[in-house]
Amino acid sequence: MKIGKFRVSKKAVSPVIATLLMIAVAVAASVIVYVWSAGLLGTLMGGGGAQVKEQVVLEAYDWVTTNSLKLYLRNVGATPVKIAAIYVGGTPDTSSTPTIAVKGSTMISVTPGTVSSGTAYVVKIVTDTGGVFSFTAICGSSG
Repeated sequence: MKIGKFRVSKKAVSPVIATLLMIAVAVAASVIVYVWSAGLLGTLMGGGGAQVKEQVVLEAYDWVTTNSLKLYLRNVGATPVKIAAIYVGGTPDTSSTPTIAVKGSTMISVTPGTVSSGTAYVVKIVTDTGGVFSFTAICGSSG
């Protein structure tokens, strides 16, 4: 076909090649969707291990005297919690390592190192599975 001085030719891709291209695009798209959905479902459905099932809360503490800290802990998780160590201001205290039953509570007496009254200290509770629970307690008070 001639339009003015220029010649316009209309050529298309053959039907076989067009079909192969459409199949390749559909396969590539389905692979991308599969990888994305498998990653999303794997993240949402993952069990997470024992640290996710362990949940310890500090209900109260009594630290009126500087040489005796009483922690009242409750296990609100789905598995029993075995306490491996307790740290007060970075100083370890492994004298008392009880197991707290599911939905159970316990009182733990800790003998902290050198502390000064009126100062806030971080109390870290470490479990046998590696879970770490941190709380803040003020020496010379109860809460």
